[in-house]
Amino acid sequence: MESFIPQLIVILLVGILAGATCRLCRIPILPGYVLAGAIIGPSAVHLIGPGNQIESLAEIGVVFLLFGIGIELSLEELRHSWREFLTIGTIQVGLCCLVIVILCRLFGIETATAIVVAMSVAVSSTVIVFRAFTEWGYTTHPAGLRAIGILLFQDAAILPVVMWMAASERHGSGAVSFAISSILLAIPLILAIPILRLVVARWIVPGLGRLRSTEIAVLFALLVLTTFGYLSYVMNLPVALGVLAAGLVLNGNRMTKQLDALAQPFRETFGAIFFISLGAYLNLQELHEITMGTLIFCPLCLVAKAASLVLALRWSGLAWRSAVGLGTTLFHMGELSFLLLWNGRQTGIVSGDLYNALMLIAVANLMATPVLVYWGFRIIRGSVAERQPDRTASGDSELRKVVLIGAGPMGGHIAAYLETLGMDVCLVDQSPLNLQPFAQQGFRTICGDGREVDVLQRAEILDAAMVVVCVPDDGVAIAIVKAARQLNPRATIIARCRYQSHRSALERAGANCTIVEEIEAAWAVQRFLQESKR
Repeated sequence: MESFIPQLIVILLVGILAGATCRLCRIPILPGYVLAGAIIGPSAVHLIGPGNQIESLAEIGVVFLLFGIGIELSLEELRHSWREFLTIGTIQVGLCCLVIVILCRLFGIETATAIVVAMSVAVSSTVIVFRAFTEWGYTTHPAGLRAIGILLFQDAAILPVVMWMAASERHGSGAVSFAISSILLAIPLILAIPILRLVVARWIVPGLGRLRSTEIAVLFALLVLTTFGYLSYVMNLPVALGVLAAGLVLNGNRMTKQLDALAQPFRETFGAIFFISLGAYLNLQELHEITMGTLIFCPLCLVAKAASLVLALRWSGLAWRSAVGLGTTLFHMGELSFLLLWNGRQTGIVSGDLYNALMLIAVANLMATPVLVYWGFRIIRGSVAERQPDRTASGDSELRKVVLIGAGPMGGHIAAYLETLGMDVCLVDQSPLNLQPFAQQGFRTICGDGREVDVLQRAEILDAAMVVVCVPDDGVAIAIVKAARQLNPRATIIARCRYQSHRSALERAGANCTIVEEIEAAWAVQRFLQESKR
């Protein structure tokens, strides 16, 4: 205990410094944690060392990481993209793993190690990509459905590998047969998930809502998490499967987002400890000992992943340009890649030399993810623009496009009415929670600030015949109207205005019509008084 507390303090302090540095540099935070762990680990400054208590906290981080993935996975999205899940996902993961396993054998790497390496390279980050697709408004786009199908298949394909790794640690040479029996034992647990989701959504969640207690909601989520984890342990299944199942059970109800938000502090805290501890396994002193063969092998694995993504997407019917763009957004190695490599290192399946090289590749790859995602979407947009008809020759299609900024109660009513008129409505809002119900109904949604030119361009405001601004802040509305008018001088702009004193400013910014809430409220009171006299 005496050595545990100082090490924990060091990890938390380093986590804060690494996280703040990554935020200031606008790069993903996970690589910062890994590099920070390598610096303070035994091979460098040696502020932390191996210890069961630190590893136990790191394993809790793994639990919350998988729970977060489970609660954010959408079975509704799987229903929409099940064809992509079965076909494109199988082709991408299968092709990528096959090529990498062949490469491993050519470089003299054992088959067991090859399987772990292949799966760690094949998977991408479901959370990062899905959030990016939501922000860019591509969740219902054909490219978005294909990406979701691939990501869901990647996450599902990891489970047999995790089971096999757990079995190999416990049973050695009998790992394969034990893993097969574990998979058979897992079938009842998997089949129970839809039933338990229904029970939670119909009976338990309404009861929690009536109680209006955050503490009880947190305790319920932790109860489900620990119960499923313990059941998996009792059934000789990986705890990872149980906690992922727990997330899926709590998925798909009206409290899912709230439960996810309540669990987020635990996930972020223990996740930081996990990734810093994972970085401590990096031996910086042995980096110069990485062989030339390993340095050649690791980039070839990434080339194999890129090729498998592009070929699978092209086979699905996407144009070459769209396939390359979508493949670019999925090119990175995700959080589960780190988990697989960490488990492989702990079980001895992955050697120290290969672990160091792959971890450095994964860190560099993940740091480049924002740039890869940005350029991937730019390529996809360019491909879509090439296939779009000339709108100047068909004014009818142009009249049907509306950009609505502000997805609150007012914006929601207006969007629903415009849809009944046959308009093609795109909603823009800064809150993913506001946009989620509209995305589920099939609306195109963009998550971002409507004052930013890039966000408006993603909403295709250049092609819009009408722009409706429904934000509650007049200052923000003025900035949005001004940006929209500069981008599209021909569009009809309708703006919500809270105070009469701001009406002229909105009109000077470019609004064709302003709806002033003070005037509308006064007229409503006047009409009520007139009717009450009759």
